[in-house]
Amino acid sequence: MTVQEWCLVDGGCIPVHSADGLREVGLRPALLDAHTYAGLAVELPTMTPVLLRQLLVPVVLDALGPIDAEAWADMLDEARFTPDQCAVLARYLDEHRNSFHVFDDVRPFGQAAGLTHPKGVLKPVSELMPHVATGNNTPLRNARTDADPMPVPVGEAVRWMLHAQSWDTAGLKTAAVGDPKASAGKTTGTRVGPLGSLGVVTPIGSTLFETIALNLPIGARPDGDMPHWRRDPQGPAWAERTPVGVLDLFTWQARRIRLIPTRTDSGLHVSHVVMSTGDRMPDVPAWEPHTLWTIKKDPKKGSVRYPRRHLPGRTGWRGLKTLIALDQDTTGVETSTLLTQIASATLTGDLPVTYPLRAETCGVVYGNQSAVIDDVLFDSMPIPMAALRADMTLRGSVIQVCAQAENLAYALDDLAKHLTLAVGGEPAPAGKGQQPGTKLLHTLDPLVRRFLTGCQHNPDDAELDQAHHAFETLADRAARAAANELLHRLPGRAFNGVTQGRGSDAKTYRQANAERFFHAALRRHLTHLYPPAQETKTA
Repeated sequence: MTVQEWCLVDGGCIPVHSADGLREVGLRPALLDAHTYAGLAVELPTMTPVLLRQLLVPVVLDALGPIDAEAWADMLDEARFTPDQCAVLARYLDEHRNSFHVFDDVRPFGQAAGLTHPKGVLKPVSELMPHVATGNNTPLRNARTDADPMPVPVGEAVRWMLHAQSWDTAGLKTAAVGDPKASAGKTTGTRVGPLGSLGVVTPIGSTLFETIALNLPIGARPDGDMPHWRRDPQGPAWAERTPVGVLDLFTWQARRIRLIPTRTDSGLHVSHVVMSTGDRMPDVPAWEPHTLWTIKKDPKKGSVRYPRRHLPGRTGWRGLKTLIALDQDTTGVETSTLLTQIASATLTGDLPVTYPLRAETCGVVYGNQSAVIDDVLFDSMPIPMAALRADMTLRGSVIQVCAQAENLAYALDDLAKHLTLAVGGEPAPAGKGQQPGTKLLHTLDPLVRRFLTGCQHNPDDAELDQAHHAFETLADRAARAAANELLHRLPGRAFNGVTQGRGSDAKTYRQANAERFFHAALRRHLTHLYPPAQETKTA
């Protein structure tokens, strides 16, 4: 295969879980045989929304045209592309095959042909990989340097190129030759990739096909909405503009990139890249389908929507109330468009209430003016379909279980604070240091997930009550064990306690009071295990 012939249609670029193990397949088998694959087998969790948005979903939407609710439901019911749809997809890939050539001289896929930096400077391909040290961050005794980077296979290099288009850092970028907005060889004001400003939520199905279908936004699309491979070839120039529609948004070119091919003993690889700034969005579109929203009332602007970000150190179920928030007017938050779409399908019966839906949440924490990546956030959790229906008892129960786990952690932190005061110590500020409640949340995490998974079977009221009681029993046991661990380390002087302040402002902190408050919190929050006492009526 020559350099110019390497094409994503058939070349291995999509890693999948197949019956034979992990494989890398081209676009054609990834789509036509999607029902035979369990899902994507990505290097980093942030790669899943990238491959869906930049490749798989846009090809399906552009080939099949706008999809209405009925057609979308039929796809899920069929659980695979029909023979007619497969024929349309195959014909689309054949017609646009030239647009998927990675090293085309005029229109290389996702790249700007001939892109160069001043003086011909090249960057190692690891510049596209957020988990690989480059430049000044390279370890002193590293086997490879930027001048001699490790070549990577073409398919893998394309994936990281698309990842950079979606998640790249902000800050100064070396300007490409021919960039009319360059200043002193640099471009200022570059923003993070379009996914970097979101708390991304990706619905995941039982197969790759179902995952693709669950991520298809339904409804009409505006004129002129098309993926980047059907637009004019890119050059070094860039613009600030608003996406035309979902295809434009999903395949947004936030960077100008060129992959430099090289021949090795094992075939065609990529070792160097050229990368500069690309197109910019003024704001996240209100119809962005892969994020949660905060809605605020502004007296001048009316209802204003802000994409929510995932918080470091918080498991996905701690934000479950937002994930299933369908009514923004009463909660001030709203779930993603795609989860709202799935919720509607459960109400109409197009999706069974026992469907094993999962939601993957991922995000990036940027630091130092968003020019570096401090952390990558990820979680995957089961979503009971019945919880997406506001009229279901189960919805309130799953929200309550998640809140109970958090409240037990807060109660344990309060116990630790009062015990520290009882020995004359100074409690750690909230959110600082190692809090015992954080450790308890790790203990409760599998209990919450087990409860959510069980709720996917749509239990009746009696089964739900039994499962909730079982959760509270185990949660109560875990919380008391964590409290006993704190008490066993306590010196004897905590029994008498410490008095702070004088006169009417005096307050005494004792071990006994701390334990009493903690046990009261357990009884207050675990309402199935400790039902509120019935009030007795007097004559």
